Amino acid sequence: MTDVSLNVAVPWCLSHYVPLDGFHPLYRAFFDHSPTYVTFSAWDNVKLYRKFLCDISLRNTILSKAKTEESCASRLNSGPVAKRYIEQFWPPNQVLTTELMGDIEFHHTAPFPSLKRPFVFHCESFVSVLFPFFQQNSGDVEDYNELRKHYRGILADPLCLGIFSHIPKTLHALSQFFSDPIIDGKLFPSRIGLSANMLSGDKPQQKSSLSRPWFLFMNSANQKSDNFFRRGGHLVLRFWKNFLASGRDGILVLRCVKPSDRELMEYGVDLSFVNAEIGRSIIWAQDYLACHEMNALMANVHFFLLPGTSLHSVAGMEAMSMGALPVVSDMVGRSLYINDNEEGMILHGLEKVIWQKDVATNILVDRHRRTPDLDDSLVAQMTSRVGTLLEDPRAYWDMRARMFLHAKEQFPDQGFAQEFWSTVSDLYARFRRTSSTLVHDDEFERQSLRDCRVQGEAWSRVFESPTQPMRRINAGRGVVWELGSSIIHSYGKTDPSLEDWSVLAQHFSTGPLQGTFVNTIEELEGTYLCSNETRPRGTSRKFIAWISGILKPFPALYRFSATVLSKLRYNRWARFAKPKANPDIELMRQGVSGFNIIRYRNRYYPIPQHEEGFIPNPAEDGAYSSCFSVSSVDHALRYISASVLSSIRFDLDGRSDLSDLILGEFHGFQIFRQGKEFHAIFMNESSLVREKILSKQYSHSFSGFSVNEVQSKILCALNTEQAQTTSLENVRRREGSP
Repeated sequence: MTDVSLNVAVPWCLSHYVPLDGFHPLYRAFFDHSPTYVTFSAWDNVKLYRKFLCDISLRNTILSKAKTEESCASRLNSGPVAKRYIEQFWPPNQVLTTELMGDIEFHHTAPFPSLKRPFVFHCESFVSVLFPFFQQNSGDVEDYNELRKHYRGILADPLCLGIFSHIPKTLHALSQFFSDPIIDGKLFPSRIGLSANMLSGDKPQQKSSLSRPWFLFMNSANQKSDNFFRRGGHLVLRFWKNFLASGRDGILVLRCVKPSDRELMEYGVDLSFVNAEIGRSIIWAQDYLACHEMNALMANVHFFLLPGTSLHSVAGMEAMSMGALPVVSDMVGRSLYINDNEEGMILHGLEKVIWQKDVATNILVDRHRRTPDLDDSLVAQMTSRVGTLLEDPRAYWDMRARMFLHAKEQFPDQGFAQEFWSTVSDLYARFRRTSSTLVHDDEFERQSLRDCRVQGEAWSRVFESPTQPMRRINAGRGVVWELGSSIIHSYGKTDPSLEDWSVLAQHFSTGPLQGTFVNTIEELEGTYLCSNETRPRGTSRKFIAWISGILKPFPALYRFSATVLSKLRYNRWARFAKPKANPDIELMRQGVSGFNIIRYRNRYYPIPQHEEGFIPNPAEDGAYSSCFSVSSVDHALRYISASVLSSIRFDLDGRSDLSDLILGEFHGFQIFRQGKEFHAIFMNESSLVREKILSKQYSHSFSGFSVNEVQSKILCALNTEQAQTTSLENVRRREGSP
């Protein structure tokens, strides 16, 4: 290996990487365990956003370069493949990729290099390389001749130093598809694993008894909402019905967005069973969980279920490292991580049915479709094999011990990162010896943007933050998102397009998302809670277009006028656009176990994050699910903690005769947990006695299988007895209670 200083440009924070999962955890170890001679450069979107707001001259220079790229692309007589590729790359992204400091570029999943300096490319699946023309689960490759020609031009280019994959079949598919000796010479096998910073602890945590095992399903490492069925979520729900029907008990945790009832029924899920079990044996966590939160969840479950059509290797490695036994399908590449009946269970049949050779290219591709016979087989295998293992607890603990030892030896091994960068450094040194065309870091714009890069602890944040846009708060016209460690407050659009995630979007073209990029929600100062967010209309677009047409024959005057208009727009926006927050509404806590705590006047409301924006009247009327008001933030925090505890860890010790106080104040009632049930009685009626509940000796009592159910019954009773505004004291006086 040639010991050469190597700075790697990583353009993963740009908007064209949004569908490609940007800083995916699969690649974190390459950064955390890189050798000392390798450094990295990546854009910090918050710093870029602020830089372009303050330095209008620099912003206009970058925009001018982007306009030039757009003009050049439109003049090229390209085919439909090249045109769509350019649309996906988008001119501002091309310019920002080029402006990023670095000797080489590092890309993953699908190649979008600037082709202005050397680059290396790493991928897990062959089909993802052809994004956006071809994706996993989509079937045959169409227009493969045009695709082959286009991507051959990228990967056979001398600037492409190497193409890496940890899946041998992926490298074979690349060689087979391109049939190009130049590309064959760039194919390199690599190892992959987990960063030690992603894991917690050196030994598996002690889990609860197998008499009531815990199971976990998640839809993907990026926690996207549209992967439920591809990951086999419907099979997990069908398995769970069989599991409970066999007389067993347990907890199933699903970390994913819940599909619609119609979709679940279409895939053969018993909807009435699922709805009845949610809050009892099924915990459906729909909010995004950070890396450490997922680790904590995996460390507390016995089984990790993933019977889907995609490899999803990073989640499998994490689960095994945290002590959760994997039950997975026989996907291509699965045997690299798990040996059946040694470190987990592999369900058979999916690879043979789903993965088939494309007729035109002879490439192995996956076709996601409804397969009732295969679904029945996979559900039957899960039911039988999990049941058999639970009948012999010692067999489970022995398999788990083998799994944990295997994971500890294979996945956090830092050697694979050292090997990768050693190979890349050798390739770059060879390129320097044979090429005289190198990009130098002396451009004015590049130097001006040097301070806009990710630095220090921010590297861990970008890997632990969502790789896909995650909606944090929906306040009507103002929506707060999180993406790549940035908090983005968008105005007016609840469903942004791809380009909207760029910090240059609102400057480059009209009609994009008008967003604010910050590091934390607190920096937004509650502006998203306003219901009257508006932007000044400014000069009419028709008038601007008319003036623009007149001035275009005079380039110098045109540029001067454009600069003046840009400054006027910015100054007016800076002065008027920021809405004044309602002084009666204030966000006190954000993201507390899926709740936001909002103060309205002198009351505090814990509102589930997935609910719509805070509106005072519905909140006071109890229209939000699991919504009530208390007198302090501490009361709200205690309620949230109790609610989460009761919904996740009820009756773990098997004691059904003891009562635990869950909530001490809810409209004059206190709520207790007793086994699997929850009961509410008046606050002045001392402790809970189950026999008094059954014999109806309390003046008022309510029971249910979750805190939410009991709260709903209390609110319903209050609404039936008298108007919503009637106080609890009036109810007590009418009933004769002291």
